[in-house]
Amino acid sequence: MKKQFVTIIIVLLGSVIALQAQDSGDFAVPLSDPAKRGKLKAHLNYGSITVKGTARKDVLVKYSTVEEEHDDDHDHEDEDEGRKSSNRSGLKRISGGTMDLEVTERENSVRVNSDSWSHRMKLEIEVPSGFDLNVSTYNDGDLVVSNIQGELELNNYNGEITAENISGSVVATTYNGEIKVTFDKITEGTPMSYSTYNGDIDITFPATLKAIFKMKTEQGEILSSFDMKIIKAGPVQKKDTNSGTYRVVVDEWVKGEVNGGGPEFTMKNYNGDIIVRKK
Repeated sequence: MKKQFVTIIIVLLGSVIALQAQDSGDFAVPLSDPAKRGKLKAHLNYGSITVKGTARKDVLVKYSTVEEEHDDDHDHEDEDEGRKSSNRSGLKRISGGTMDLEVTERENSVRVNSDSWSHRMKLEIEVPSGFDLNVSTYNDGDLVVSNIQGELELNNYNGEITAENISGSVVATTYNGEIKVTFDKITEGTPMSYSTYNGDIDITFPATLKAIFKMKTEQGEILSSFDMKIIKAGPVQKKDTNSGTYRVVVDEWVKGEVNGGGPEFTMKNYNGDIIVRKK
């Protein structure tokens, strides 16, 4: 089969701040081989991403951006506009700032990316259910994923991570925000990890789960609806053979074995609870 390479680059004229107008649109990205598993890699510097698994054979990308007006800045803006208007007589406005979005597809790997820091964007992406995901956003946005059968790597910084009706595995990391994941099925024998600083970690697994949980929270509680066999972890003795230094490290992690044990699932936060639910 002939390989297909699709690149879509979008540059939109920014909206006028005073009108709070919205730029939006959508387009479909064809896959090189719809019969095979694909992967989505999506990243925003500023905004939210929602990914939904569907029965479609391509990838649908919906995008929108809204310029926000801040009331506290009105007085300063009016003064600035007065000064500007005095030396712009006879000029016509063509556009404001621009928003950029780049989408590429190669061998069933779809990449959606925007490097803009000035325009808050919202992406809604529909993919075939059997897709692997690597999705990240940095500022002022949440990650929401649903109905995916695959391997998920989800990264955020200022925002929540939510994944529902997942069959596969999830690795999720954020700094400010809750992590909430609900599994229908899991990929057996696959380790997973969940980490945040401010927020709860709330994960729901099938009742047949076999795993070893390694959990740690500084200011919160660890709760579980599974019957866990707690594994005691004593001090770990270490000796640096190069310097001859002898060290004793106290392991403060809580380890729990479920249904006889299995792969290790790591959960760590600082401000928040760790909740392990049985479906």
